[in-house]
Amino acid sequence: MFDDLSKYDVFHSNYYHGARYAGNFEMPIIEGTDEVPDKLIRFSDAKSKRRDDQSAWVAPYEHDIKLEPMWHNAFRYMDRLLQHPGIISWDFSMYRIMPWGLQFWNCYRSRLIGSLYERCGGICIPNLRPRVLSGPVYDFDGLPTHSTIAMSTHGCIKHCDDRAVFTSYVEAMVPILHPKTIVVHGSAPDDVFRSAIEDGAHIIAFQSEFAKSRQPKEGI
Repeated sequence: MFDDLSKYDVFHSNYYHGARYAGNFEMPIIEGTDEVPDKLIRFSDAKSKRRDDQSAWVAPYEHDIKLEPMWHNAFRYMDRLLQHPGIISWDFSMYRIMPWGLQFWNCYRSRLIGSLYERCGGICIPNLRPRVLSGPVYDFDGLPTHSTIAMSTHGCIKHCDDRAVFTSYVEAMVPILHPKTIVVHGSAPDDVFRSAIEDGAHIIAFQSEFAKSRQPKEGI
């Protein structure tokens, strides 16, 4: 009856083998790196033999429905991802209207995928998803200091209140992590990242796929 127990492992217990944790909420530790990507490719493109570019780092900046397959069956994609220079840890949504518990869960499993990739032999840049830092704070637990981190501004700084949250988050993060480099998916305005720049961080921005799609084509 229970010959194949894997079908009953709804908790993905094999993702936790060898993981280490930090902080009161036992966030999975990502060792990190000071390497910096030359280019990024979306996970959905990295899965495609036709669209893949194995010289690019795999980035998680797309709709959650595109990211969920990695959570449900990480080892199915692991060998292919390990052919890339590295990944940015996953970026499951953390909207401010979400209950605290759901925000925490999405952050937790995003970090766990990054930790798992490292335990399989890969290099991971931790991703931070800014939120309002009210109530229990777990955001910076288990992350490396004086290393490369990643953030996405796409859709996150257009409105004044969102921009304020993002800026405040960067200001809270810098004295704790002191990032050497921040890889930004989207625009990287100086006012938003001023505290990091003043702390000596290098800011490297990559255009979002949406921004690329709005650029005029050559010859038109």
